[in-house]
Amino acid sequence: MTSDEMEYMVWVIEKVAAKFFQGDKTLAYNALKRSGIWELYTAHYETTHTLGLEYILEEIGERFEGVGII
Repeated sequence: MTSDEMEYMVWVIEKVAAKFFQGDKTLAYNALKRSGIWELYTAHYETTHTLGLEYILEEIGERFEGVGII
């Protein structure tokens, strides 16, 4: 993983933690890993890092619902 990809995923963790887990970054990281979002977003970094925050949070929320995380 490049440093740009890591910075992006840290940003995603922070935003997901704030939206879904009352700021708990550990819970957010674990949920991203369990849901497959982590692998999806890192494998397709060239596309995913261009998405807007609202779209990202909506997509992640739908994935979390689909796998029973939220």
